Amino acid sequence: MARVLVVDDSQETCDLLELLLGDGLGLEVEVVKATRPDDALRLLAASHFDLMLSDINLEASKDGLDLLRAAKPLGVETILLTGFGTLEKALEAVREGAFDFISKPWNNEELKSLVKRALLVQSNKGGPKEPGKAPALNQSVMIGSSPRMMEVYRTIASLQNSRTTVLIIGESGTGKELVAQNIHMSSDRKACPFVAINCGALTEGLLESELFGHVKGSFTGAISDKKGLFEEASGGTIFLDEIGETSLAFQVRLLRVLQEQEVRRVGGSKTVKVDVRIIAASNRDLAQMVKAGKFREDLYYRLCVVEIRVPPVRERYSRDANTGKVTSDIPALMDHFLEEYSRKDGHAYRLRADARQLLENYSWPGNVREMGNIIEHLTQLSRGREITPDDFPEKIREELRSKGSVLPEAPTPLLELIRDWDHLPTLEELERRYIQVLLKHEQRKSRIADILGKDRTTLYRKLKDLGLAEANEDPT
Repeated sequence: MARVLVVDDSQETCDLLELLLGDGLGLEVEVVKATRPDDALRLLAASHFDLMLSDINLEASKDGLDLLRAAKPLGVETILLTGFGTLEKALEAVREGAFDFISKPWNNEELKSLVKRALLVQSNKGGPKEPGKAPALNQSVMIGSSPRMMEVYRTIASLQNSRTTVLIIGESGTGKELVAQNIHMSSDRKACPFVAINCGALTEGLLESELFGHVKGSFTGAISDKKGLFEEASGGTIFLDEIGETSLAFQVRLLRVLQEQEVRRVGGSKTVKVDVRIIAASNRDLAQMVKAGKFREDLYYRLCVVEIRVPPVRERYSRDANTGKVTSDIPALMDHFLEEYSRKDGHAYRLRADARQLLENYSWPGNVREMGNIIEHLTQLSRGREITPDDFPEKIREELRSKGSVLPEAPTPLLELIRDWDHLPTLEELERRYIQVLLKHEQRKSRIADILGKDRTTLYRKLKDLGLAEANEDPT
């Protein structure tokens, strides 16, 4: 009979896992539960377990990674559960020797399959494995904990000790280069160069010259010998973005580099040995291009030893199977960019609640890159430090209106308000109307004072003069 230790600070979660593993695996399993890490450590020390399922965040001085470190020398396989998945946690879990990790809320069938595999490995292994050495973690800026992103993190983590080629597939703006950077930085090549090149932005001749180098006189303008990026990046990683835009002739030369680990400069006769890991990316379906005869099949299989599919923003969400509640990566991504531009400008920007809700309903066709651009636009052109729907660019307003979202009307241009030139409002009346609009949308007098460039006391006197002050209002 297999023995499984379940550790979670929620008794309900422990009970659910006991029910799931006790009856749903089709195996004889004894489940032991612990809600505190100290209790789990005592249980590990006192008796034998084949597998431990532990939450990473246990709301205590010790966490799931501490339990993993204690369980590993005892030969206990460990699956970590997390509701706040990050690439750093994934890398550390693999570095410490976790069997795998899975995000909350989990899929029951996926979890059961994972437990079965872990128990099978446990039954076949000859003894406890020593934790392998792995490179130190880098501080990633990948944001999100949705199941699709957790799968990306898991694959990156599994590549820590690998030098194989990787193919990254995803729509434009999803962060394919960021994934490639993290693969490089979590590998034993991180001390060597990471070189990125957009294959679709260069002509075939220029692309070959940039990658393979050239010899003097090989073409007009080649006034001296030049090393290519493959030589410059020796020992490191080359990231070939938009590989699907290259010609079949170029693909033949690239295939030779992969097969022979050597390059020949344009116009040259000698070959140069190189030690470079290749990571390629495309926003096109290369498998379909192979079928259409637009991409070489042999190169495709050389590149696609490991494939990572980076999800678009619209698919980065999870749905709780019990409550139906949907949790998205969008809020965390928006907060990341707000913090970035706040730090850059030295001002604390924030999204008003209605603006945040509306942006969460936007489709983000340009994905993370578009979100970064839009947030920068909003911070630079907003009427204050608080971003409101009035600040949205028209393309966002149009889509939201088409979805039935209620948006505030755009302010009417001043000249359209002036219908009768003989009865123009006075400056005092215009000021009065302006302050009335501010009072309608903002309750904080300190905020209104900031917008008007006045202090609180001056603002209070102005409100009193215009008949807009509330009775017994405190000017401080």
